Amino acid sequence: MAHHTIIYGRINGATWKAKDYYKLHRLNIEVINSLPDRDSDFPWINRSMISIPNEQGLFRDQVITFGASYKTLEYEWHWWIEKFEALLKRLFWFDATIHAEFEVIGNYKYDWLINIDQIEKWHKESPEPIIDWTFESNGPRTFENELKKN
Repeated sequence: MAHHTIIYGRINGATWKAKDYYKLHRLNIEVINSLPDRDSDFPWINRSMISIPNEQGLFRDQVITFGASYKTLEYEWHWWIEKFEALLKRLFWFDATIHAEFEVIGNYKYDWLINIDQIEKWHKESPEPIIDWTFESNGPRTFENELKKN
């Protein structure tokens, strides 16, 4: 029997130097727009699942929202996290939060926080995305052990 999972959350996009405050926001938009319309590998992460507001929804912070529902994602949760983290490695951000509501296993919150020493990578003429962060959660990165119990 299939189980339902809802995933939603946000990525707090980073800002750049005063001379071009929104440069990193524009780079994030390029990355999101480069995502496929349809992902060929489950668990999917595609362009339609992510939203970035225009200037009317942007006061300093770029809030990149994410939302999707999946069938039986608990079996592939570790793969979903790896795909999400691969996306984070291409973006410029301060923190990210994902809420995962698994029909059978329960609800969990996942947080990624940049290591502050990484910010120096942004202050170059060609800024580099964050590749080092702190991961915190009240849930596991994989449900392998929980699924064996059922």
